[in-house]
Order: sequence, then structure tokens, then C-alpha cells
Amino acid sequence: MEAKILVVEDALESWTLLSSILLTHRYQPIWAADGIQALSEARKHQPHAILLDLGLPGGDGFVVLERLKNNRLLSAIPVIVVTARDPGVAEQKAREYGAAAFLHKPVKADALIATIRGVLGQPAGAGKSEDRMAELVTRKHQRFERSVPVRYQGAGIAGEGIINDLSLSGSSMTGNAPVSVGMVLTLHMFVPGDPEPLLIDRATVQWVKGSEFGVDFGTPPPKAAERITQVISILAKIQQNVSRQG
Repeated sequence: MEAKILVVEDALESWTLLSSILLTHRYQPIWAADGIQALSEARKHQPHAILLDLGLPGGDGFVVLERLKNNRLLSAIPVIVVTARDPGVAEQKAREYGAAAFLHKPVKADALIATIRGVLGQPAGAGKSEDRMAELVTRKHQRFERSVPVRYQGAGIAGEGIINDLSLSGSSMTGNAPVSVGMVLTLHMFVPGDPEPLLIDRATVQWVKGSEFGVDFGTPPPKAAERITQVISILAKIQQNVSRQG
């Protein structure tokens, strides 16, 4: 049976990221957007663990944690506090209130899963086959900024330009051939130091502002996702080298 993880998080973007990582590792995420929902969903689903944000509407996360630990039906559920607050203060207080673990945002997939496995008493090596995909899920929500030459083609148009930022989910770019929202493009990106251009077969234009526009890659197939990740790594190394030289 899949372990149920209650995610108490009011920010939709954070919930999307956390739930994607959990699903990748075959956990069943349950969402609560505030303290009242957290207690209600915990009673209803009896989750195996709870991920608790501290900055919640309608009640501080510490209040929720205290109520969970004072409820005889819920007190045994391990709570992992996940917050952007200063860990120097928040972590000690969370431990005093009964938290089983503490994670500081932004949370990396491997740290999150290792912590969940720890509080659930699961083997540390469990789920290794999913770890790589979880890393890709995390990268999908991150953007890497670096100018990269690109050629693009669509229905009746062909142009050249610069990729302004790149992630697994899409990119923004500046080009010399006009495009329109909804147009499907093929992209060839020319990455410095990489002899093979990065090919994106299907990039859908999401917005246009003058010569700048944004495209969405949808859900890339595994090989394409690996290739994009490789390119992001190359660009990261280039930026690190430039920073050191500067």
C-alpha cells in the first residue's frame, strides 16, 4: 500500500513541486491549504507522515503542530516541518513542539525523500530507481539563465535568436522572426562547448512581447529530458567558470 503523506502548504507552486516528488516515489500526497484543513484531513486520512509549512493562513504552523501532538489519535504521526523561516530559531522550536524532522526551503528531492524514509523507518536505499526522475522533477521547477543561440522554425516562419533562460518545462527567448501565441516551433539550441545542438521537436508559444516570447515544452520524453538536463549542467559549469574568473 502506498504511504499517504499529508502536505500542509498554502502556496500552490510549493504544493505542485512537493506532490510531484512524492508521486515520483510512489507516495500518495494529500493537500491541506491551512491549519483547519490540516487537522480535518489528518483525522480523515490518518496519513503516515505530515509535511507542515509554518506560514499558513488562519493559524501559525506551530499551532497546528501543537494541536496534532495533543490529539491522541494524531500524535503518533511524524511531522516534518518544511519552511523558509530562519532555521536557527524555527528548527529548535519545531523540535520542542514535537516535530520529527526539519527541512529548510527550497527543498531538494533527495533530502525530502531521505527524511520521509527516515521518519517512516524505510530502508535508506529504497526507491533508488525513482531518485533520478525526482531530480528531473525538481529541475523542472528551476530555471537556468544563460544566453544560448537558437534557430527556430514554425508554420511559414524561420528565425534565429537567443535563449534567455532554460528549464525542463520551457524557456523564454528573443528572436528575429515574429511568432504568435499557440504556434508550435522546432528549436535547435547551440550550446557553447557542446558539439551536438539541443533539439526540441515541439515548443508551443505561450506569450509574446515584442521580439521576446516564451515557449512550453510540455512533458518531454525521458531521452529529451535527460538531454535538456545535460545542457543545463553544461551551462551551469560555464557560469561557474565565468563567476570564478570575475
